[in-house]
Amino acid sequence: MATTQEVLDAAKKLGSLINEHDAAQRMQQAVEVIQQDNEAQRLLNDYNRQVQTIAEKESQGKPIEVEDKRALEKLQNQIASNPTLRQFQIAQMDYVDLMRQVDEAIAGKAPQAAAGAQAAPPPGAGGGAGGPAGGGQPGGLVF
Repeated sequence: MATTQEVLDAAKKLGSLINEHDAAQRMQQAVEVIQQDNEAQRLLNDYNRQVQTIAEKESQGKPIEVEDKRALEKLQNQIASNPTLRQFQIAQMDYVDLMRQVDEAIAGKAPQAAAGAQAAPPPGAGGGAGGPAGGGQPGGLVF
């Protein structure tokens, strides 16, 4: 039977391997580029505010106005056409895929995709990240 320390040591090793992986490196680079891009940050902040506004209206049972939906759609289009955010989304999807494969390996499932054979997601794809051992998504950016 493994000791707690052995499990923790293996987790640290896994975390180091994940951080050294190309997908994690690209993700970290994409986060750093966003941190230097004021327009990308503004778009993300505006998008997150609009999502929050709509969520608050929904939770309060208030109607979602057409203007709210249009504003959200406009921000989504601006994000999809921003080169910095598009690169971030691609890096994020690759990182999420890596975390999914790690999670499946930990759970004892066979990975569905061959290592290194990852298709690039379409522009405009996005999502959150998280996973075991690797500590989720670098930089904490989600949109």
